[in-house]
Amino acid sequence: MTLNLDKSAWKRVAFGDVIENVTDRVDDPSKAGVDRYVGLEHLDPGVMTVQRWDTPDKVEAQKLRFRPGDVIFGRRRAYQKKVAQAEFEGICSAHALVLRARPDYIDPDFLPVFLSSDYFLDRAIEISVGSLSPTVNWRDLKVQEFDLPPLDEQKRMADLLWALDRHRQAVAFASHAARALLLRVRADMFEADIDTVRADEFFEITIGRQRSPKHETGEHLVPYLRSANVTLGGIDTSDVKSMNFEPREQEKFALATGDVLVSEASASARSVGMPAVWHENLTGTVCFQNTLLRYRARSGVSLPEYVEHYCHWAFETGKFLAAASGTNIRHIGVGGATSMRVRRASVSEQEMFSAKVGAAAQALESLEAELKSAKALLASLTNGLFGGG
Repeated sequence: MTLNLDKSAWKRVAFGDVIENVTDRVDDPSKAGVDRYVGLEHLDPGVMTVQRWDTPDKVEAQKLRFRPGDVIFGRRRAYQKKVAQAEFEGICSAHALVLRARPDYIDPDFLPVFLSSDYFLDRAIEISVGSLSPTVNWRDLKVQEFDLPPLDEQKRMADLLWALDRHRQAVAFASHAARALLLRVRADMFEADIDTVRADEFFEITIGRQRSPKHETGEHLVPYLRSANVTLGGIDTSDVKSMNFEPREQEKFALATGDVLVSEASASARSVGMPAVWHENLTGTVCFQNTLLRYRARSGVSLPEYVEHYCHWAFETGKFLAAASGTNIRHIGVGGATSMRVRRASVSEQEMFSAKVGAAAQALESLEAELKSAKALLASLTNGLFGGG
């Protein structure tokens, strides 16, 4: 975004002339006299304040002390864009730089706005040294020159961006609360250890067909989905492959609206059992590979919405992972999936549950969309302040 700012009064300055590198080192974190430690893992890209931390007794080795208003910049792997202002005193990783505004030249509230911009971060990435873990050194950073607006203009810019960031934080808090509610509603239904049955008595559970070179050609080529198409954001159809499914095979493996596809195996424990719902994302017949399990409601026994929320619950709580076996690659398999237990709820109970959980899910979806927009607007405006004329 270009804001068409008048930059005639902006001045080119060396970074080290307007920003101080704080090097107050702490040899023993447990004796630092503070109760918060901020590692690079606690800094969230695109979030201008430190919102997560640990306790100093959990870490060893030399750390850096910071005070309220200082900005912690992850100088190692700067492309991760980890920059955040601290609102409290603490210690942080030595793989960060603690940067403090020189108030005669730069407004302290403007500092995190400037450091979060691509205008600064692109330069930081450019001067990083090292291949495996590129790092920004202070001696290189302090001589870099940037154009900065006058102090009064910095203040106006900071007020605008911080107002937007407060809105982002409010939406993020509401989104977190909505997600907690959704998890609670699902748990109330599926964690009740009463009147449970095997999952295959309640749902139709089918594993897809194995991929084979002999199926790469034929008279009945149709698109098929694999585990790569199942993401946390839903079904991804940007890269869908095809193989030959005979008509009788299509009857068995074709997807229908409301089917839930579950990632059957993964080398990453966090991906085992990841679910996504098929909503006719592509036209025509679409089948699925044996890297996926298909969960489908049984007519008169279970509702598609009940199937969907069961699969999300089993993934979020690690139930799918617990049912999986294997060392390097964890497989749920048909055996693991069908042996899991599910609460035998009547259709009317499922309808009431689906209405309640559906409202929570819709609220969460709306809030996450708003949060995404708020982050995009914040990033656009931050970069717009420094880009263009």
